[in-house]
Amino acid sequence: MADMIDIHCHILPGLDDGSDCMETSLEMASLAVENGTKILVATPHCNIPNEYTNYFDDYLIQYFLQLQKGIEREGLPLRLALGMETFGTDNLPRLFRQGRLLTLNNTRYLLVEFYFSDDPERVQAVLEGLLEEGVIPIVAHPERYEYVREDPDLAAEWKEMGCLLQVNKGSIVGSFGRSVQDAVHYLLQQGMADIVASDAHSPYRRTPFMGEAYNMVCDLYSLQEAQRIFWDNPLSVLQDRPTEPGRPRRR
Repeated sequence: MADMIDIHCHILPGLDDGSDCMETSLEMASLAVENGTKILVATPHCNIPNEYTNYFDDYLIQYFLQLQKGIEREGLPLRLALGMETFGTDNLPRLFRQGRLLTLNNTRYLLVEFYFSDDPERVQAVLEGLLEEGVIPIVAHPERYEYVREDPDLAAEWKEMGCLLQVNKGSIVGSFGRSVQDAVHYLLQQGMADIVASDAHSPYRRTPFMGEAYNMVCDLYSLQEAQRIFWDNPLSVLQDRPTEPGRPRRR
């Protein structure tokens, strides 16, 4: 199994709709290791209106350190990093200025999600505001947004602005339905997908296991493309370096 890096995983226990306890988190970590994942970023939901806040504070750090110690205690060869999946409200740039948001591994890269049904102009305004703050937004699972499926050029516009696109492994293998799968493969064919991540929520459903998606990318596109989006670009993000752009391709 190839080495992989997972920059989007709801593995911190009890903070959102992901892992509900330390035991579940360690099961997820074990599954990630079995799958070939070497580095995993814990990204709890942040700033979802009326659901989860999880702004950056000592409380969040303590949850992270507890899980890190648990992984070390189990002897799992998995490096854990911290970030968050921030929800794209209009005030997100202001929240970043206030220090309430955490980028991925303290880099320039911020993982951002939006409503599945949203106003594309509002989404663009939020992304522009973050870019003005010196942040590089990584748009989480754009293939799941109705407006991207209806108009894939929106995703191209976000990339032209300077954003990155993170697609879900479940989308690649069809876990979210045919229309989402078609959308993600369009992004892959056009070289617009920068990173694949698990967006895992449990060890049983929506798991950290990315091997099936990796093999599909190898089979449909190339080994080099799989290396770019499962390892090279995620590593560049965590090291705060520029990522490698894709190019249209298909076997």
